[in-house]
Amino acid sequence: MSFSYTLFLALLLLAPGLAVWAGLRAGERSELISQAPEKPGSTFSLLVIVFGALAGHIILSGLFALQASACRLTGQCALLSFDPNVYRVILTNGRSAGVPSDWAFLCWFVSLLTPALIVGAAAYLASGWKIVRDMREAATFGWLKRWVDLARPSNSFIIAYVVTTLEHDGANVAYEGIVENIALDDNKAITMLVLSSCDRFLVRITSERVERIDSDHAPIPLIQLEAKHFVNVALEVFEDLETPPAEEDSHP
Repeated sequence: MSFSYTLFLALLLLAPGLAVWAGLRAGERSELISQAPEKPGSTFSLLVIVFGALAGHIILSGLFALQASACRLTGQCALLSFDPNVYRVILTNGRSAGVPSDWAFLCWFVSLLTPALIVGAAAYLASGWKIVRDMREAATFGWLKRWVDLARPSNSFIIAYVVTTLEHDGANVAYEGIVENIALDDNKAITMLVLSSCDRFLVRITSERVERIDSDHAPIPLIQLEAKHFVNVALEVFEDLETPPAEEDSHP
């Protein structure tokens, strides 16, 4: 594979935008909801990357402008054998670079890394702001956001009732347990559930009624169920009245 200078330069210039995208994704991690994969060709992700890259480069070019102004006003300038302004070097196709040394390349790469670190950290911190969190959760959780909000206090939890395709004596095997993690697909449909303190029972559906058949057995500490084995899923939020909610939410 031949080296592509254009592609390499494009990736370097997009680095701040990719850092913003990564910072927002890292900040939205939740113990309750697993992150859904990004849709290929997502317009929103593309906008985040493009405008994030612009913001990063505006910050760095502003720092270069401030440094040049301070140099002219104070007269205290460091004499270098190369142009430290990486943007001027790129836009002049290297004509302003002077005689580049090994330190010149280090300086230019560090200069391009700096805005990515700044805007990436800012995006990670901003992901915790309520307005950003509400916008992100509305897009990420969809219909499930209402249940996430109800279960947000530390003394609240979600119980799931899952009827599976597995059958025994003409009845379907079902599970009831505390929701530890939910994974969603691009359409906000549940693809996976992780339940703790899970009870197993049978559900028999007749023309007259839906019958639940319980049996004595120890609860299952932890179980993972995939959507391909679901018949249906019901969710219910409970509140532990004996445990006051903590000052900080245990759920995102």
